[in-house]
Amino acid sequence: MTMRTKSTMATCVAALALGMATARPPAAAAACAELTHGADLYRTACAMCHGTRLEGNFETPALTGRFVANWAGAPVSELEAYVHRAMPLMAPGTLSPDDTRAVVAFLLEANDLPQGKTVRVGARKNSACPS
Repeated sequence: MTMRTKSTMATCVAALALGMATARPPAAAAACAELTHGADLYRTACAMCHGTRLEGNFETPALTGRFVANWAGAPVSELEAYVHRAMPLMAPGTLSPDDTRAVVAFLLEANDLPQGKTVRVGARKNSACPS
């Protein structure tokens, strides 16, 4: 590689790094939008039974602790299928597939679990969304 090629590559890498530092990649922006949508849906469709902090009450389970342990290692698609089929309690099956994915993404985020194909308990998320 010539010195000029190395210099050009260094400039390109620096420009890419600067761009990445100032703008969120489209996939990360979409994930953040999904989490925000999921949080909004949770507040309107789920919190009345499961609590604003996912704490549950004497009639409905918390969506932390035992809930997470029960789903550990399960495919996220199974959790989504359950939520879609059974929730919200007063109107089961009324969440669209996109809304269901958003609520499940919010639940994983709220439990500090990474997004993926499996509910991975013990692994910590690496959120691209600002806190």
